Amino acid sequence: MTSKKTKILFIGPTPPPYSGPELSMQQFLESETLNEAFDIKFLKTNFRSDNTKKGKLDISMLTNFFIFFSKLLKLLIGNKIHCVYYPITPTQIGWIGRDVWTILLSKFFGAKVIIHLRGSHFKLNFQQFNGLVKKLIGFSLRKVDCAIVQAKYLKDQFAPYIDTSKVSVLYQAMDVNQYSDQFDVEVEQGKILVMGHMTKAKGYTDILKIIPDLCREFPYIKFYFAGNIRRGERGVFYNQYTGEKIDYEDPFEAENKILNSAYKDNYKNLGIISGDDKMKHLQSTDIFLTASYSEGFSRSLLEAMAIGKPAVFTPVGAHREVYENGVHGFSFIPGELENLKGALKKLLSNPDKRSEIGAENRRNVVSNFSIEKIAHDFKTIILKTLDS
Repeated sequence: MTSKKTKILFIGPTPPPYSGPELSMQQFLESETLNEAFDIKFLKTNFRSDNTKKGKLDISMLTNFFIFFSKLLKLLIGNKIHCVYYPITPTQIGWIGRDVWTILLSKFFGAKVIIHLRGSHFKLNFQQFNGLVKKLIGFSLRKVDCAIVQAKYLKDQFAPYIDTSKVSVLYQAMDVNQYSDQFDVEVEQGKILVMGHMTKAKGYTDILKIIPDLCREFPYIKFYFAGNIRRGERGVFYNQYTGEKIDYEDPFEAENKILNSAYKDNYKNLGIISGDDKMKHLQSTDIFLTASYSEGFSRSLLEAMAIGKPAVFTPVGAHREVYENGVHGFSFIPGELENLKGALKKLLSNPDKRSEIGAENRRNVVSNFSIEKIAHDFKTIILKTLDS
């Protein structure tokens, strides 16, 4: 007679939209390793399929609040949940609107709680929270059994509320079969692909500023941006590398400037892409670029590396400890435009280097970031938490 599996409740978003947190949760839910070990229940958190509407306090958010917690109560009452896995938010409204109550309610029903920070800026944001809110968040964090971060140097994000002995590191995971380096799509020389929100915090406006200078030297290059353009910032307000506050810039004004310049043909806004269209652009790009001011572990960067693309990236989040400058691409400090141009020039002027780095990136992803490896690491974290 086989023993019953331990019941784990996963709480989080799934696609759409097709962003890092949604895709990562989907990978865990579909993981053979995790499903063989545990009886997984799931509660979906994203009621909105458009990332531009996230974090907006309106009637729909209040409605979704009551829908979410009624479903959570039903799951906790109707099942003997042993452990709750929950990716938290980095924002004050996210904590007050859901995170605090999800943690406390789960603990009330006797479940172990594992939280997951999919970013690198909770500690910086927390400093600006309201004093009363800080106390409430601190109280809930002290109830947490395990916290997961995406890089070793982020293990102090929840200090002093969670001891670092209760903080585990889990890197981003990639389906190395789906994102293969074997494809028939022709690489477009000079195509530079950027994926993610088109905001200042993601480096979008910085990249637009360097297009004229770079195109004067390399007239054939073309920047492709895949994502949604939106005003305001929701969650990222600091340069994670330097700790400095980010000076906001309107992305629509920046786009209008480039579209009304002599370099409008070197710019392409793809909008949100997914599925075969996304894969086609990843495969045909010559260089992948991310200029983000803050990350936990960029999924889009890992996708590009998985299919053998050279990259230019910022040393934020896990990037600074898992990627080596000059080996996996060229890095630059967020906001330093001359260094951004210099990093791109190194790759644009050396096709052999692009090929060499691309091949190394593929090897690195297969060896260290496959779904199978990361799911096994996650299973170990869950079992350790259940035994604590």
